Amino acid sequence: MREAPKPTLELIGVSGGYGKRMSQPVLREVNLALMPGELVALTGPNGAGKTSLFRAMLHLLPWQIGTVLLNGEELGSPSANTRARTQIGYVPQTHGKGAFPITVRDAILLGRWGSSFAWLRRPGKEDRRITEEMAEAVGLEPLLETDCRSLSGGQQQRLHMARALVRQPKLLLLDEPSTYLDDNSRSSTMELVRELRNCFHFAALMISHDGALVENWADRVLRLEGGRLV
Repeated sequence: MREAPKPTLELIGVSGGYGKRMSQPVLREVNLALMPGELVALTGPNGAGKTSLFRAMLHLLPWQIGTVLLNGEELGSPSANTRARTQIGYVPQTHGKGAFPITVRDAILLGRWGSSFAWLRRPGKEDRRITEEMAEAVGLEPLLETDCRSLSGGQQQRLHMARALVRQPKLLLLDEPSTYLDDNSRSSTMELVRELRNCFHFAALMISHDGALVENWADRVLRLEGGRLV
């Protein structure tokens, strides 16, 4: 008899906020289970707590009660939190290409920082192999030596995705992935997310205000209002 799959991410009664004794609560008794390979969209008005929920998953919320589990391991201790951050990829909402010249190859490679190399430990052959693998997976392999500042908006989003995926995460967090993209780039980005999930079988949680994107691409849609899932 096959064992039922376990959630990649599980939040049980998570409440958290800022200030002494949680005087400014932003999350209230949140319960959530995210399964391997699943894409869940998180919607809600500004200030509802969506970004704070991402922070809770990384155990960065200053004051928190409840339980957060990643691949069945409870977060909270410094060692567990460190391990969790190596298993989570984050694709930020960005606008702008930066001021300094850096190649696509090096920008993707930096995603391995902290999970493989850091400070006095230099990138190794495996870091570079994974960098090229993920560049190919997102369609940027021909541009590895290109200055990042010359990339289009859609290519920039693919770069951020590759930089998140070189960590070989079990969980991918996407913060408004369609922002600043035209219709064609938006569709191709989400098609890429689908292909990558099928290939690498990570779970994905996406913040989005784009109703059409949520309806067309998410497996489930959750709404956060006043710090509660409704």
